[in-house]
Amino acid sequence: MTSENIITLDSNTPIGFIGAGRLGTSVGAALHRADFRVVAVSSRSSSSAESFAERVPGCAPVATSQDVADIADAVFITTPDGAIEPVAREISWRAGQAVVHCSGARPVSDLASAHESGARIGGVHPLQTFPTPDSADLIPGASAAVGSDDPVLLDWLQKVVYVLEAKPFTIKEQHRAIYHASAVMACGLVSSLMGLAAEAWAVMGVSRADALRALRPLTAATVEAVGREGLPEAITGPAVRGDVETIRMHLEAMKSLPPKLSHAYTALNYDAMSLFEERDGLSAEAGAEIKELLRQSLENHANERRS
Repeated sequence: MTSENIITLDSNTPIGFIGAGRLGTSVGAALHRADFRVVAVSSRSSSSAESFAERVPGCAPVATSQDVADIADAVFITTPDGAIEPVAREISWRAGQAVVHCSGARPVSDLASAHESGARIGGVHPLQTFPTPDSADLIPGASAAVGSDDPVLLDWLQKVVYVLEAKPFTIKEQHRAIYHASAVMACGLVSSLMGLAAEAWAVMGVSRADALRALRPLTAATVEAVGREGLPEAITGPAVRGDVETIRMHLEAMKSLPPKLSHAYTALNYDAMSLFEERDGLSAEAGAEIKELLRQSLENHANERRS
């Protein structure tokens, strides 16, 4: 059995993965490209483990999570969030071994059973979307939340993130769920909002796919403007201009659309009014009138749901 004093964490440390989904496969491939030794992977699906290994030369697909822990000195658990704690609990860990989960929301304490066995525990969450298992190229330039009470592991994880050309930052355990909810708003919910926006085109006889193709450059330019100009400068649209009549026209036109579309438009505008009010050019009078129009629309939606 390997003892704590001969387990070292460096670029030569044998690394294993438990979980071979889009995030795990992308991170594993990125580590391999950065000359880390990714030696083993397991998954509930043998085909997923084999697919991971095909993308990471030198990595062996193995049958069980315990096999990964027996082979690797540093183990990344990249399973769905709800599986992290039970997976960690079922494994016999070695003293000094590094056990790291890649969840944004779950606390490092989900790995408490590994810590009780003498392992070092921590978390690293790339603040990036992984739409496919081949998303390793999206990691450079992204940020990554890193956390561990073990200074040796924390230092190693920060170095790993730097080598992957990402930007490490630390968050407190009590803030993990808030941090992850924010990430969902900036990623998955943006995609969902694009989907809702595209649905509105159905009344014009345009398919969702065609509408998304038309809307994508607009969304991409908006994201670029936020990065370049910051907020509130990057915000555009009738509400920030104080164009009361256009807002009124939008709300009236949306009555012919599915209620979810009108509600999304109204709720987002209403809750963003504080941002709009930061911009020069929106008068207090116009802002108050727009906010009242939106409030009335939300009230109507609520009444319709209750009826």
